[in-house]
Amino acid sequence: MIELVYFDQNAISKAYQVIQFRAGESWRIARNGESLGSMEKLDGVWRSRGGSELADELIGNIGRLIDAQHFNRLPADIKIHWPAQVQEVIPTGDVEYLVIAKPEVDFERFVKIFTAYIPHLLKDEWPVLFKLYDAGMNHDLEVTAQGSRK
Repeated sequence: MIELVYFDQNAISKAYQVIQFRAGESWRIARNGESLGSMEKLDGVWRSRGGSELADELIGNIGRLIDAQHFNRLPADIKIHWPAQVQEVIPTGDVEYLVIAKPEVDFERFVKIFTAYIPHLLKDEWPVLFKLYDAGMNHDLEVTAQGSRK
């Protein structure tokens, strides 16, 4: 689950919870514990989903908040950095990722290389958990890393 907080720029006392329960699902918007609706990005545009009555301006502002988060970019950064080794990167939360190696990869060697370099890709200054798996899901290892302060 990923949870963000959006503060309305026009009324700072208005805070919205922005929640995604699973990667790829729509984002649910709540305020003071009441569900206001959900939204998703289709063809590059943020839209309300399923008849929710969220204002277009609010949807746009919350969408920009979601787009600005590093967890949206990190899977692509990992796949670009290790194109020959990484088959898939799946965010399972805002600080947790599953990383699945390609079938022909020497898993133990990949774990060593990944562990040594991943802190350089992280922009977050808090611990992030990576659950590494070989392609057959027969071997796994957890790596916790933290980005360095700049």
